[in-house]
Amino acid sequence: MRKNTKFTLSLFFFFLLLLIQLMAIFFLPLNYVSAAIVVFIDLLLLVQIVLQHRRLQISNHQKIMQASRVAEKALDYVSEDMPVGVVSWGTDYQFVWMNPYITDKVKNLSFADQQDMINELIQRDERGKNVYKIKDTLYHFQLNKEKQLVYLIDITKEVELETKEQNLQAAVGLLSVDNYDDVIDRKDDKEISYLDSFITTVISDWMDSYQIFYKRINAERFFFLARYEDLETMIDNNFDLLEKIRVAAEKEGVLITISMGISYGNQSLEVIGDTAQNNLDIALVRGGDQVVLKDAEENAKPVFYGGNSTSAAKRTRVRSRAMSTALRNVFNETGNVYVMGHRFPDMDAIGASFGVSCLARFHNKKVRVVIDEQETIPDVDRCLEEIHKDGELEDLLISPAEAIKQRKAGDLLVMVDYHRPSLSISQDLYEQFDNVVIIDHHRRGEEFPSKPLLTYIESSASSASELVAELVQFESKENRKMTKMEATLLLAGITVDTKNFSIRTTSRTFDVASYLKTCGADASLVQYILSTDIKSYLEISQLVGESEYVREDIVITAGSETKKYDSVTAAKTADTLLSMVDITAAFVIIKRNDGVIAISARSTGTINVQRIMEAMGGGGHFTNAAVQLTDTTVAKARQQLLATINEQL
Repeated sequence: MRKNTKFTLSLFFFFLLLLIQLMAIFFLPLNYVSAAIVVFIDLLLLVQIVLQHRRLQISNHQKIMQASRVAEKALDYVSEDMPVGVVSWGTDYQFVWMNPYITDKVKNLSFADQQDMINELIQRDERGKNVYKIKDTLYHFQLNKEKQLVYLIDITKEVELETKEQNLQAAVGLLSVDNYDDVIDRKDDKEISYLDSFITTVISDWMDSYQIFYKRINAERFFFLARYEDLETMIDNNFDLLEKIRVAAEKEGVLITISMGISYGNQSLEVIGDTAQNNLDIALVRGGDQVVLKDAEENAKPVFYGGNSTSAAKRTRVRSRAMSTALRNVFNETGNVYVMGHRFPDMDAIGASFGVSCLARFHNKKVRVVIDEQETIPDVDRCLEEIHKDGELEDLLISPAEAIKQRKAGDLLVMVDYHRPSLSISQDLYEQFDNVVIIDHHRRGEEFPSKPLLTYIESSASSASELVAELVQFESKENRKMTKMEATLLLAGITVDTKNFSIRTTSRTFDVASYLKTCGADASLVQYILSTDIKSYLEISQLVGESEYVREDIVITAGSETKKYDSVTAAKTADTLLSMVDITAAFVIIKRNDGVIAISARSTGTINVQRIMEAMGGGGHFTNAAVQLTDTTVAKARQQLLATINEQL
């Protein structure tokens, strides 16, 4: 306020002198007196200007001094009192300066420890992981490599509160005895009562050990409610109930396994419960004896535990007949039918596709089988040659591009021998359909169509062709039967997936094969389609010769980076290795014709190769699985496979 008053008075005095000077010039006669007055006034004005300039300089100096004092206080606060750690380092990555806030935490570090700390902070910053722990304190850090400075903010309390909140999240679980109905079959009431008591005792003891609430819903299903911290303990123990109940059941002379679906999160209990139920369904579809755990958040990925025993055959003729009726209803409610298998289809996918086309024909539906003849394997090439000789079957073939043009709203897509949309012969075509049906025999994985009209997944079946052939058998009548070529293709699909009926076969498999023979299936044509030419045989022999042991019972072989193979060669190589004495698992790595790195995995049943392939982004069966890797090399895929095997086993 005073500065403004002084400035106003100075301005008034300046203009007053200027006015007097002007009056002297215009109104006084021009003589020495008037000249003296003007000169005097000019001198006064000059003095005033000099004084104002000095005052301005002093004012600016005071401001600079004031700012300097404020900055000095702020710097003192930063270096002495600010609750943020600051560390500066030199070219040798040793500490140059640190503020008192962080000094107590790092003062005892040796030069080598200081270098390690700075190097680790830089590496974490490059990976986007900006949390670092010093003793018992967690810090969020911000790093400036150019200025060689790092700021460390204590977030220990925040993390503790976040962890506490997470630990209090609700976890809902559903537990199911996989094969309860099969076990109690032909047991009297006394034996069933004893079995129920045995199951309840084992499960109750396990649940009590975690102090969680549980309730038996019915003879084969339990419900439990826990907190996330209880769930973490179960995870740490790898859900040991799976092994405990299997071992205890073996001692009692019964075969019992269980499956669990568990979900948790911040969502409503309704959402968490629905997710838990869906997780249990996935566990059962995958063959049981496992736990499926997933956050209730929509985009969360499920985590699988267990699955250390092969799938028990739970499929019944009643369920197959029900599926046949359901599929008939779907046909009646939709438009034209398109059938599509996975990329580079094998004979199982081809056989199942033409089996479904036969079902559609039974119900007077216009049907087309989607095949990309530019992406085939040798077996399928020979098969397509035979199909092109059959005018009726040849007319069913359609390319993906043509199918996209012809598809109409309301049409139906039937996915056979796969359930992962990304494996479709044409994913663009898949995305055109709102109506989808799935018929598959692979264990269900994470990727799955959002709302299929009908899902028929039986992991205990030998092949998709077996499932489809059973459906055809239910629908066949005197006036509608499958052709000899359709029966041959279905038999070829079963033959290739069972390795000539040597693995994954049940009595149902032979029943279906017998039915196909009565329909005119040509075994000699099947043998021709699945035969191996000299070139493929030599490639298989070379891959077998380059195999090496990972463990005394596990072998791996890898093809050259420059040579390309088809997936059948890889599969047959794995089967050949598995036929050797004392080999329980075999893995074959090749570069496919499309540049993708493919791994085929086979097992005798003692090792779950599906879990290993799933960990790498693939899937399949307990004893037969595969994965396709993009943007990598054979050598890198081999290293990744070795690391995954060591982690899983």
